[in-house]
Amino acid sequence: MANNLYDPSAYKPSQTALMFLDYQNLLVNMVPDPTNKTLIKAAETLLAAARKNNVAILHCISDTNAEPAATNKVAATWDAQYKPIFSANPELGAEYAGFAPTQESTSRETAHTRPPGLRSVLTDEVVVYLRDHLGVRHLILAGIATSGAIMGTMSQGTDINFVVSVVADACWDPNTQVHNDLIDTVIPSLAWVSSVEQAVGYMTG
Repeated sequence: MANNLYDPSAYKPSQTALMFLDYQNLLVNMVPDPTNKTLIKAAETLLAAARKNNVAILHCISDTNAEPAATNKVAATWDAQYKPIFSANPELGAEYAGFAPTQESTSRETAHTRPPGLRSVLTDEVVVYLRDHLGVRHLILAGIATSGAIMGTMSQGTDINFVVSVVADACWDPNTQVHNDLIDTVIPSLAWVSSVEQAVGYMTG
């Protein structure tokens, strides 16, 4: 175990949380072949390791039944573009079934929602849950989109003194160049970019 507190390996699995961000059906369905197979396999591998080692798992999605704040620019397109899609097919707003909690999930696997337009999933309630209830100091992020929930949560997480790892193969963005620039250049300046194997290692000690 590392002595440097900025290093993910300094934290035990009990101090680590796997955070699945916006793996909602609408977004997962957008991922093209063969990238979707890589993404799903990576996420399934992370999930299996977390469940096996009783690592905290937070499933975080946008609440498609809620409204964005009036001051959020998403409000400009929500009613016309997104709300009709989710109204016609609410299942598109649900988490991808292969990742969702099951009846066998423990109390350390929980689901959290936030209003549309918030990139970071680290609401006050979630931060208190992670820090005070679970004792978590290290966050492993996986989800869609790299420029959305991943970037937003990574930025806020590092600002409030979490150690953050982003699993590259478990993230996707509709703009490949943006994804690559964030993974290769922007995120490594603030957080850790991890392979699936490295992230599994953090969860197994």
